[in-house]
Amino acid sequence: MSNSKLNFFDAELLHVAFSNLKSQKLRSGLSILGIIIGIASIVALISLGEGLNTSVQEQFEMLGTDTLVILPGGGFAESILAELQEDDPDTVESVRGVESAVGVYVSNVRLEFKDEIKSVIVFASDASKAKNLESMGMVDVEFGRALVEQDRGNILIGPRLADGFFENEIQLRENLKINDDKLRVVGILSRARHFFGAMFNNAVFTTLDDLEDITRETHTPFRVMVKISDGQDVDEVRERVYDALEKSHGKKDFQITSPQQAGEVAGSVIGIIQLVLAGIAAISLVVGGVVIMNTMVMAVAERTHEIGVLKAIGATNTSIRTIFLAEAALIGLFGGILGILVGIGLSTGASLALDLIMGLTFQAVVSPTVIAIALTFSIVVGVLSGLVPSTIASNLDPVEAMRK
Repeated sequence: MSNSKLNFFDAELLHVAFSNLKSQKLRSGLSILGIIIGIASIVALISLGEGLNTSVQEQFEMLGTDTLVILPGGGFAESILAELQEDDPDTVESVRGVESAVGVYVSNVRLEFKDEIKSVIVFASDASKAKNLESMGMVDVEFGRALVEQDRGNILIGPRLADGFFENEIQLRENLKINDDKLRVVGILSRARHFFGAMFNNAVFTTLDDLEDITRETHTPFRVMVKISDGQDVDEVRERVYDALEKSHGKKDFQITSPQQAGEVAGSVIGIIQLVLAGIAAISLVVGGVVIMNTMVMAVAERTHEIGVLKAIGATNTSIRTIFLAEAALIGLFGGILGILVGIGLSTGASLALDLIMGLTFQAVVSPTVIAIALTFSIVVGVLSGLVPSTIASNLDPVEAMRK
């Protein structure tokens, strides 16, 4: 750090601070790296959370405002072990204002294809109601044909099961061995357009009769998808469905939710997770601040003589303090800018990876507000980290400092 002038203007102070950082590339780089890691983590996590939340809301909205979903149990924990009753779809469909009620059944099976054996999920519905799931956008056939009421021994498969799940691609009219039965592929589903339909992407879909033949078991509905008739008030129909099921069950051991309600709950959960993860990421930013402070304290020790010379030729305590604060702020600024760019790259890459691996289609959302907050936060962390070193530097006695 060198300067022959007695008066320091702001632009000149910044130039001196920048020159000092350039002269200590390794140390400055390590300090900036600490900020990059913290800011990149925060930006990536917030962007992924916003993107996921937006995608979930859009997908739930695709089901429309005329759809209800019935789940077992009175809450999330109970729903894992609870079951709906076998006649629930018929009970719901008899309620005034309900156009259709389709029970969705599920089981885990062993699937064999060309000497490869894997565990997959099989979904099923009553053969006469399979077409209703198609009208809800859940079972949409892209290749081949849909199941009809007379189908036996025929199945549909999800797009990710057809291509990429096994070493060989599964084609139409292939025979698959499920448990000990052979079933024929008559249709390949298109990629699901919304959250509820996504469960079919890696699964087999068949009729309830075939599912019970395959598993040698009697099944109860995993979910009941309810379509409300046109012109009906959804809330009123929901209350009537609730009363009918409570009367049939004799207790409140089920849940009725709309896609909008499910979307709100999902959004709240995502928000909480996002906040917790961002808080954890902020710890790395604090660590980065400690690194900056340590770096600048060492810089003060190494440049004690130079600081003494500057003070001897007229530099004020404020000027010395400003130089060190400017260095810390520049570290925060550069780290913040690079961290934002890295965070955007990470969030974009993660969204593409999740789409490729898990079929979760969404785009990371990087808002200007997040960028502004992240950049401000990184600069503030830098400045705060430079307060102690800058104070130490400004308080040095010029005579004592020049002797070192």
